[in-house]
Amino acid sequence: MGTDGDVALITVTYNSARALAEFWEGKPFGPYPWIVVDNASSDDSARVARELGARVLDLPSNQGFSAANNIGAATVDADVLIFCNPDVTVTEDGIAALADGARRYGGIVAPQLVNANGTPQENGRGTPFLTRKLKHLFRLPDERYQRFARPGELVDVVWAMGAALAITRRDFQALAGWDDGFFVYYEDADLGVRAWQQGLSVRVDGDVRWLHGWGRETGRGFSASAWKLELAGAWRFYRKHPYCLLPVGRRAEQLHRIDSAGAMIGVGA
Repeated sequence: MGTDGDVALITVTYNSARALAEFWEGKPFGPYPWIVVDNASSDDSARVARELGARVLDLPSNQGFSAANNIGAATVDADVLIFCNPDVTVTEDGIAALADGARRYGGIVAPQLVNANGTPQENGRGTPFLTRKLKHLFRLPDERYQRFARPGELVDVVWAMGAALAITRRDFQALAGWDDGFFVYYEDADLGVRAWQQGLSVRVDGDVRWLHGWGRETGRGFSASAWKLELAGAWRFYRKHPYCLLPVGRRAEQLHRIDSAGAMIGVGA
């Protein structure tokens, strides 16, 4: 594995002071540099992040999740970037494992996110065909869309939730980073689909299990502003990837094959 300076954590905040205080207490990132990009929060996010040990970049306006992540990535020279939300608790050994996996396998490597009671979250996802998104909206199970990695498994997924994922700088640059055209929502699905299109894998490492609060606004009752952003993200995504709207053609077939792929056993091998 590389040295600590070869890995950097990047967190985007927007009115996230409470989440930072809860999930980052005790400096779980250890010796690794942690960069917080604050999207012009109206609360104490920047102050709390600094007190917790982050280097904070204060943006003059809310530029969105994708743009802020790109800004954070541009300020560090680490060879592995780990993007992680303010409501995720990282671990030192998990950081090292994800960085090692990104170097070893290439592409995107995500931890298996878990709830407070230890149950896994479906942060690994299959192809976001519109029919699957609708099923997920109504909380209908879909084994090909909701993917989990058990300990000892490295599971191929079409995309991983942007709440936590690792990628080498080389691969991040090959993908031209996050698409700034997504303000929030669907940017992680876009990143995963583009990775596979360029021959890069997306995987969930079942041996790295990080606590995630998961505070998605559209899952907590009706919010007009949140749903407006969700629909804007969906509009951009399906315009870029129409084969996810109508699953026909070579690219849709490629994603179908990934959906059908089994887990890779023995991540430590």
